[in-house]
Amino acid sequence: MSEKNVKSQELTEENVVAQVAELMETLDHVKKYNALAGAFKRFALIVLGSIAVFLAVGASLGFLNLVATLDKPQLFITALLLLLVPVSGIAAGILFIQRKVNAIKTGEWKEDLTHGFPSALKILLEMDWDETFDEISSGRVGYALYGLLKAAAYWLITVFTVGLLGNLSAFLVLGKTGFLGLPVWGLLSVLIVYLILRKDLSRRYKQIRALDKLLWELRWFSLELRRAEFQT
Repeated sequence: MSEKNVKSQELTEENVVAQVAELMETLDHVKKYNALAGAFKRFALIVLGSIAVFLAVGASLGFLNLVATLDKPQLFITALLLLLVPVSGIAAGILFIQRKVNAIKTGEWKEDLTHGFPSALKILLEMDWDETFDEISSGRVGYALYGLLKAAAYWLITVFTVGLLGNLSAFLVLGKTGFLGLPVWGLLSVLIVYLILRKDLSRRYKQIRALDKLLWELRWFSLELRRAEFQT
């Protein structure tokens, strides 16, 4: 989504129609962000619930290992299988979000805009600007929170995966585990998650900035529109 500019120096009828089409496309994106925000709580429950199950079962296995000692290969295989729980939780959460977002109907305004400037002006005059501002604000917040929680979940899984594989490698090569500590695995996981999600994070940052700019421009535009309506 590119940054929108609703302030044009040449307000010809063609420009107005083009700008309204651009605005409505952006608001369609905002609808999807709001659907994401509305589904965020369930997404968080799915992801955090799967991580909680993962940690609880992992703690139980640790306690079981104290009672009946398991050999290293059994522990590593069990831990690898256990990682499927949070991975499945994140996958299910993302699929749930995508289903909610894809269910949003967009482009319903396109038919009206085929009638040109009168329809574009009608759309602008009938728009509830305060509600539009609220939708943009809530949409960008939900979009940002979704990205942060997804990145945090990726990081947590990566920490356990990297630590597990690192300990496995140390055991096979050196015959012992615990060669590196959790802080090292944590920092390495941050780098890995950044490399995996850097394009997604960059795109998300640009979109949030674009929404911020759009919000301020629309406030200016709505004031100008109301002023012109009042003068007429």
